This record gives sequence, structure tokens and C-alpha cells, in this order.
Amino acid sequence: MGNKFSPPHVIVASFLLVIGIGAVLLTLPLASGNGNSLGFLDALFTATSATCVTGLVVRTTFDTWSWFGKLIILVLIQIGALGYLTILNLVILLFKKKLSLKNELIIRSSFNQESIGGMEKLVKNVVLFSFIFEISGAIFLFFAFYFNARMPPFEALYQGVFHSISAFCNAGFDNLGPVGLMPYQTAVMINSVIMLLIIAGGLGFPVLIEIASMLKKTPQTRSAFRAFSVHTKIALVVTIILIVAGALFFAFFEWNNPRTIANLSAPDKIVASLFQSVTLRTAGFNTVDQGGLTDISKLFSCLLMIIGGSPAGTAGGIKTVTLGVLFFSMLSVLRGKRYIEAFGRTLPVDLLQKALTVTCALFLVVLFSTIILCSSENNEDVYHPFLDIFVEVCSAAGTVGVSAGITPTLTNIGKIVMMVCMFIGRLGPVAIVVALNMKLEANFANQKYLDGQVIIG
Repeated sequence: MGNKFSPPHVIVASFLLVIGIGAVLLTLPLASGNGNSLGFLDALFTATSATCVTGLVVRTTFDTWSWFGKLIILVLIQIGALGYLTILNLVILLFKKKLSLKNELIIRSSFNQESIGGMEKLVKNVVLFSFIFEISGAIFLFFAFYFNARMPPFEALYQGVFHSISAFCNAGFDNLGPVGLMPYQTAVMINSVIMLLIIAGGLGFPVLIEIASMLKKTPQTRSAFRAFSVHTKIALVVTIILIVAGALFFAFFEWNNPRTIANLSAPDKIVASLFQSVTLRTAGFNTVDQGGLTDISKLFSCLLMIIGGSPAGTAGGIKTVTLGVLFFSMLSVLRGKRYIEAFGRTLPVDLLQKALTVTCALFLVVLFSTIILCSSENNEDVYHPFLDIFVEVCSAAGTVGVSAGITPTLTNIGKIVMMVCMFIGRLGPVAIVVALNMKLEANFANQKYLDGQVIIG
């Protein structure tokens, strides 16, 4: 397979194709709530945000799009989370046909797997796990919207399905009104189900598959954790630490902030802080006013958004495992070791190269995009604080979707910059790592330490 049709090119081209088709469909008058076309640029922005499972919108989903437009957005979210090529290859498998070597290589690249074997099983498991979580989430959210929010049965079912898919895919699109989930800030069941779906989608399919497999074999939690691969251990530990630390951080700095959670009861403040910590891991739902956060909370939000979720899942960002590799590399150096050690396993040095490349690349994208937006979005009539612009860019690059209120007012230049950020944030880390894998693959056999392998990007 020549460079012209290499897996990174095919993956990028497939996403561009889906975004293009989605944008054209969303320009149709049928997709608009008022029957008038909204214009190609806004449609393209929405299609990009949905396909890149980001959730940033220049127009409110609830009152802008018709049922047809919302259906298109939901389909784009699902395709964007699983990957167009994953769904296409599933169709091939359903017709009892084996995947070609080319298709197996593309699937391997899409999910950043080290070995080419078992791609057919991986495709089936990815789709199976997605439907299990999304259907389960839709059922629980149906009851939550019906009993807690007092919605009519059909409306509760519709909202349950929409938000279950959006949450598991870490898309962050909501269909509840101009302020999204903020009216349900104290609805524990709604918050809990959405948080669990976000976490499940953000852990990555390899981790979910391994957990399910381990639960069948080992009922004891402690021994099960020891049996996990080093990749799953890093993903789980970093995820738990970030969620807990984030919740504690937001609770501490927002506890008395009247613009966010000061007026809530203590238990509700804890729920809101926990939801804020989880949603910033590339989901994008919000139960508090993001523009009302304290400056230190906004800065910490940017850090969580850039980190994102775990590899080979529905989340964006540099990924938890990338952060883990950087941390264990630093720890190994401080201990005077010549190799990277994590959970008693030695990791190849090329993992550090990949982690540094992905991290630096995304930070450069954020830096230059912030500089451009500071120029394009501020003039004599409008001024946006630097930190709010930085939040917006980090949200796009991390494919999160929370907004400090700037996205709906973006200029055409700003919209284009944000679309590029979303696209790079969704595909950039994967494309970079796949390209590095192809270049470094020939050297794998010469690595001295191959005790543990993890997925970067």
C-alpha cells in the first residue's frame, strides 16, 4: 500500500467526507427549524463539531434545527465516535465477508493497535459495547427525564436516546434548551447516568473490552487489577485521579462563587463539582455557567480539557495514557533509571517520543489558534478576555465543547480556526502516532525493553 493510500490519509479523508456530506445536508431548508437554510459556514461548523464529537455550536441545537437536522447531527456524532470506516467494515462483516488486509490495517490505525490480528473481533466489540452503553443509558435517562423532569413519555424517550448517544460519544450536544443541562443541575439521576456514560466512552474501547473480559475471569477486584495490562492500569488510575482531583478543585474554588454553585446545598455542590470534573474530560455538557467560573477554575479547566480521555475511544485531548507515560518517564529519571518503568513493567523509549510529539503538537495548535482569535475576535466594539478565548480554544482542540460564551459570536475567521482546532484535536493525535508507528515499526524488534505496551494518542 503506497503512501498515497496510507492509513492516516484514509482516516483523515473519511472524516472529511463525512463532515462534507453532513454540512451539505444541514444546509437544506428541511434541516432548519424555521424552514430557511442557515448557510454553509454555520452548517459546516455544526457538522465538524458533531463529527469531531466536540459539542461547540454557533447556534443552539434545541431551537435551530428541525427533527431532520437533529437526526443528521446525531448520526454524525455516532459516525464520528466510532469512525466511518469502523461502521463500513462492520457492514462487510455482517455480509459474512472477511476484512481485507488493507481494511485491517486501517482499523488497526484507527484504534492505534500494535498488532494486526483480531481486527474483525475488535470491530464487532466496539460496535457491541457502544450499543450496550447507549441503549442502557437511554433507558435510565428515559426514566430520569420522565420521573425527575416530568417530561411526557415520548419526549422523555427522545431526550433519553439523544443524550445517551451524545454522552457516551463524548459529544456534548444537548437538546434541552438554550441553557442545556443547567436546569437539571441538582437532578442526581440525570447527572449520574450522563457522568457514567462520559467516563465509559472516555476510557477507550480496549480498556472496556479488557475490563469486561477480566470480570468474567476474576471476580476479585484486587487480583483483577493486577492482571490488567499496563495500558489499562495507566488509563484507569489517571482517569480516577483526574476526576477526583478535579472535583475537589472545583468544589474548593467555586464553593462560594455566586455565579456557579454558591447558592446550592452542600450535597448539590459536590454533585455539580463532580459533574464539572467529568464533563471537562472531552464531553462538553455543562450544569454551571462556564463564563462564571473563577479565573483559576478556568485555567484548571483548560488543563483537564487538553488532557482529555483515554486512547482508542470517543474522547479527545492528548489522552490520559500520554500523561501517564510522561509522568512515569519523569519518575524513572528522578530514580536514576535508564528505562521507563510503570507498574513493574518496562516501556519502550519510543512511547516517550510519541507522547512528547502529541503533547507538543497539540499545545502548538492551541497557542497559535489563541493568538489568531485574540486578533480576529477583539475590536473596538467587542472585547473578549484572553482567558475566555483560551478556554474556547482548549475546548475545541480537546474536542470538549464547553464554552465561555464566545463561540456563538465568532467571526468567519474565528469559525474556521475553531473548525481546524476541532478537526486536529479529534484526528491529530491519532494521525501523528500512526505516522510515527509506521516509521518506528521497523525498529521495534531492536528495542531492549518490550515488557509493556500502551496506546498513545
